[in-house]
Amino acid sequence: MVEAPPVAITHHLVVVGDEAEQLWDLYFSNLAPLSDFALQKQYSERDEMLALFANPKVVKIVGREQGRTVGLAIVTNSLDDVPEISPRFLRRRYPEHAERDAIFVGMYVIVDPRHRGISLFHRLYIELWQVAAKASGVLIFDTCEFNREMFDVDNLAQRIAGAFPNSSLVHIDRQTWYAAELPVPLP
Repeated sequence: MVEAPPVAITHHLVVVGDEAEQLWDLYFSNLAPLSDFALQKQYSERDEMLALFANPKVVKIVGREQGRTVGLAIVTNSLDDVPEISPRFLRRRYPEHAERDAIFVGMYVIVDPRHRGISLFHRLYIELWQVAAKASGVLIFDTCEFNREMFDVDNLAQRIAGAFPNSSLVHIDRQTWYAAELPVPLP
């Protein structure tokens, strides 16, 4: 049996050029298919992501196997750089953390499909959590219902939180989408 080469995980503040293009390819190929399973758009456009990869306020945690990008996690405490959240909500809810710039948003954890089922997702996920933990921070993240059910994200998050001393994990908000089929108008 041939053993797979190890995946190296590194942290980056700025990723540009060919490396950024590799991250984009991994990102888009993994998130675009969620459009079939989640109502809310699960990915940003190419230019937005290349800008995010170049943004030094956003930590990119990259998994590479023999030079090829196979995993990515993104986390930041620059709340204004996360367009899908309300920084005011988080600052009001966590004022002490806000004062210390210790509110972190986990934006993505992505693994090449050929590397799923091994420990890479967990390694990236824990690295992302560790960024917030090193600042005695709070980590905010979301997931779509499809991922909650398919990958049992609630239990996974609880297990990972449990590995960090004195941690806690709570739901802080939930967006619910409704569909009203209206075959006949009011008279």
